[in-house]
Amino acid sequence: MIRVLLVENTRLVRGAFAALLSREDDIEVVAEAEGNGEVLARALSCRPNVVVIDVDSSEGEERAARGGELMARLPECRVLLVMASTTPERLRRLLGLHAADVICTNAPADRLVHGVRKLVRGQRFIDPEFALVALDAGDHRAAVTVRGDGA
Repeated sequence: MIRVLLVENTRLVRGAFAALLSREDDIEVVAEAEGNGEVLARALSCRPNVVVIDVDSSEGEERAARGGELMARLPECRVLLVMASTTPERLRRLLGLHAADVICTNAPADRLVHGVRKLVRGQRFIDPEFALVALDAGDHRAAVTVRGDGA
């Protein structure tokens, strides 16, 4: 069973995330938290596999940093950051905190479930919309060289 902790200020959104995830046979929402002060204590007490954190609030950057702290204290726990939009700089900063997985609030509902499952399997999850933001900020003109040994 995948154990999930939800961190979101808005009760309606937090409830919607909980309802969506709880429909799955292999996912259990073990706790919910509203603010930063609750996150670490809840995570340490319920030992989730994944913590889903909304970083769009005024506390967003601090919450993202908490995600990194969570991963240091609970190495088996993965963090999925939820946000509406981002810039390449913010995306790099968030991924640099090693709370390395992000999803867009405009994503289809099943993408949240898919992301949670990927994290538990030890894989990275970056929402395709945010991957495009990162790619658009990069230099697409870099040449790709394919080497062959002639065999």
